[in-house]
Order: sequence, then structure tokens, then C-alpha cells
Amino acid sequence: MMNLMSNILAADSTADLLMHVLPHRFNSLRIGNWPVNNHVIMMVIAAVLVFLLFTYVGQRAKKSVVPTGVYNFAEAMLSFLRTEVIRPALGENADRFTPFIWSVFFFILFCNLLGMIPGSEIIEIISGGKHQHAWGTATANIMVTLGLAIVAFLMIHVSGITQAIRIKMDPSLDPHHHDSAHGPSHGHDSAAAIRGQPFAVAFFTGIGTYIWNFAPHPEIGWKPLDLGMWFLLLILETLGAFIKPFSLCIRLFANMLAGHLVLAALIGMILLASSVFARGSVGVIVILGCTALDLLELFVAFLQAYIFTFLTTLFISAAVAPEH
Repeated sequence: MMNLMSNILAADSTADLLMHVLPHRFNSLRIGNWPVNNHVIMMVIAAVLVFLLFTYVGQRAKKSVVPTGVYNFAEAMLSFLRTEVIRPALGENADRFTPFIWSVFFFILFCNLLGMIPGSEIIEIISGGKHQHAWGTATANIMVTLGLAIVAFLMIHVSGITQAIRIKMDPSLDPHHHDSAHGPSHGHDSAAAIRGQPFAVAFFTGIGTYIWNFAPHPEIGWKPLDLGMWFLLLILETLGAFIKPFSLCIRLFANMLAGHLVLAALIGMILLASSVFARGSVGVIVILGCTALDLLELFVAFLQAYIFTFLTTLFISAAVAPEH
């Protein structure tokens, strides 16, 4: 058993620090012709846990108005996200996006927290070394965070286009429609002003309006210089539209990867000692350091889930607000 523990430490530290964060395929598990890796398994586990959590909280909310235990903890986070993040940013559109934003937050959070459990080492010890790298941190895989960023990108811009189409079909949804500067209108003129377009027309005009509002155009005219400036700003804003979700991807990936690499490097210091006494002395220091880093990583797990969710909410808010 001691030899197995030493081999695990050596594999995680001196051989390759990335071995315990890289995806490892299971040739016996496949989806069609595609082999499944440990990060896919971790995402499935996280998704199941999120589903079970929401199911449990929903059932408890129906039975009791006094939250306790896990129900109290989950409700506190759900309430905080809704009142402090979603509603201030999205206003009247908050309820439309609340389920999505809640799901993103808890999915990322569970992926982060599951990665803190030394599941690979536990499984390897129990199986006598037969099953290695069966656990992992899904959000330390850039392909996973890229997938989350793509989902956020689609939600942001599909929501913005959908809102533009809805306004074309029902102009009363436009927050600028009732602007007092235009003064009240009466009679048939008012009815004509609020008459919307049919969906077939609104679909194309809504997309056009979204693209037109994508770049700032204060007091733009039809002069070539004005249109050229708007087109240049449109290019910059389009680049920004891709850079924003890419920054979400890199931020989450880098923070979750860095924590595990630092822990592996600290553990590797034990094996650099020349004697048993030296290893014991270094081991005590490393254990204390790893404990402190684990507490910091626990904070980072919540923080990165919050940052990803918070920025996604702001980007959605900017997309669904006309002329933003």
C-alpha cells in the first residue's frame, strides 16, 4: 500500500504535473465511435447533481416555507443571484433568464467542487492501481470552458435578436416607445404607431435592427464618413462579441488549472527530500500549505462560478436592451 501511495505521488508530481488535470479516455466507454473521458463523466455527475438539487429544493419549497439544511443553503444562493445579480441587470426580463443563469452557476460550481475531491487517488487505492485518472476537474479542461462560453455566446445574441424581433412585432415592448419627449398621441395615429409587424417581416427587420444597434451610432447620417465610422465600430464591436465569451473561457480554465498545478508542485517537494526525516519535515509544511491552498481553492471555486454567471448576465442584459 505504501508503494502504491508513493507511485501515486510520483506520478502526480515528478513525472508530469498535468497528468491529473488532463482528460483521460476510457476505451471501454464510448458514445458511438467517440471514447468517453473522465471529464465527460464529471460533467454528467455535475449535471445530475444540479438536477437533483433543483428537484429537492422545489419539493421542499412546496412542503415548507421555512428553509433548513441544504434547502436553506441552496435557497440563499438562489435568492442572492436573483435579487443581487439577475434583477438589477435584466429588470423586467429577469424571470425569462433566471432558470438559465441559475443552471449555469450551479453546474460550474459543482464541476469546480467535484474537482477538489481526490477521487482519482481514492479510486486508484481501492482498485489496487487498476483504475487510474477516473476523476478530474472538468472546468480545468479548456474544451469544457470553451463549450460553456459558446453556450453563453449563443444565449447572449439569440436573446438579443429575439428581443429585437419581439419589439418589431409589438412596439409597446420598446422602453423608448413611451418617451415623454415625443408627447402623447391620440386617435388613429396612436393605433398606427403601436401596430407591429407580422413575424415574417419582423424576423428580418429585427435582425437588421440588432446589427444596426450593435455598434454605437449617435446622430449618424447617411454621409460616407458617418457610415464608414459606423462600419469600423461594427467591426470592433463584433470582435468584442467574440472576445467577451473567450475571456470567460480562459478565466475559468486558468484559475481552476492553476490551483491543481500548485498543489501538485507542493506535493512533489516531499519526494525531493533526501532522507525519511527530511521528507517528514517537509511533509508537515506541505500539508499545512496544501490545507491553506485548499481553503483558497474552495473560495475560488465559488468565486469563478459567480464571475462567469455575473458577466454572462451583464452580456445578456446588454444584448436584450435596445441601443446597447
